[in-house]
Amino acid sequence: MTLWKVSAATYSMEPSADARIIGIPGYQNNNYVVDFLSCYTESSALNTQRTLIQFNLSSIALAPSQIVQSATLTLIAMTSFGTNTGFQPMEIYRVVAPWDEATMTWSNRIAATPWANAGGDFVGIGGHPYAISTASPTNGGAVSWDVTALVQEWVSHVSTNYGLLLKSETGNHLTFNQREISTPALRPNLTIVTGPGLPPFHAYASGGQVVLSWTSTNAVLQERTNLNSTTTWSDSGRTVTTANGTNSVTISAPQGNDFFRLRSGP
Repeated sequence: MTLWKVSAATYSMEPSADARIIGIPGYQNNNYVVDFLSCYTESSALNTQRTLIQFNLSSIALAPSQIVQSATLTLIAMTSFGTNTGFQPMEIYRVVAPWDEATMTWSNRIAATPWANAGGDFVGIGGHPYAISTASPTNGGAVSWDVTALVQEWVSHVSTNYGLLLKSETGNHLTFNQREISTPALRPNLTIVTGPGLPPFHAYASGGQVVLSWTSTNAVLQERTNLNSTTTWSDSGRTVTTANGTNSVTISAPQGNDFFRLRSGP
């Protein structure tokens, strides 16, 4: 029998990997593994810098009745190269391919293995970034992003944890301290709070199909063809696949009038 801790728990961690990549012509094949992090962006100099950060989340195991209640990424700003006085958005995306901080560049995610798109392969959620900050910190100031939705995806095994990517817009000249800096309080940090809650119910498109996924072992998928009073919810007969603690159903030909929900089982 497995005993789960369902009370709230807090995790605070430093990255397992981080590095910046630079899109300046002539610098696109350079690696900056132990250098500072950056979202410096200046179109007039063709200078676009992005940061990739990865955290090892293997110590976090959610019980069926637990969720990620909050997840906050915090970076400490450096203003040696400028500030963000224009309050440009600093956006967090999910990286979709593995990378190696020791060999990664703007062009390659691993030595001799290029990104599908130079500057990193990444996606948002619902066509938007996972998180945005428009902060304009002074030197040594903290900038934080609410990355709860992204971390919940990772710990629920809805998406693979290849880390996150930070980018900004023209006029933002901020840089940040990296994980190798000698003062621990200045290093990047991810603080995660887990606790009791309803399991998330995800739906996402994949190759012309729709995948529904959830983590609860005590939930049953229901469906109906419309939401008017002449139809009722019924337990779905679709095949449920379970892997890494996550249940999923793949719908090969989704219709516009299909509706789904979870009910408490059995």
